[in-house]
Amino acid sequence: MARTGIGTIIGRKTASKGKEYARIWVYIPTKVSEDTAFPFKIGAPCEVQIDEDKKHLIVKPISEKEAIAHGWRKRNRRGHSQNNS
Repeated sequence: MARTGIGTIIGRKTASKGKEYARIWVYIPTKVSEDTAFPFKIGAPCEVQIDEDKKHLIVKPISEKEAIAHGWRKRNRRGHSQNNS
């Protein structure tokens, strides 16, 4: 059981439709993502909030229905399993 670990913020630039954008990922250590308490599935939507007072990033799982209501769309990604049990 590993409910904590040290992750990394990863960023790079990408171009789309003639514009350049910053893309940011949060690396979650394998020992955390494989914990039975890990609440996310690969490809599932999540809500991301900034807590300005605590200077924390809050990430919560949400339903696809909630995500779609906020403009999210499901994407199939090459090389990523959609069934992370």
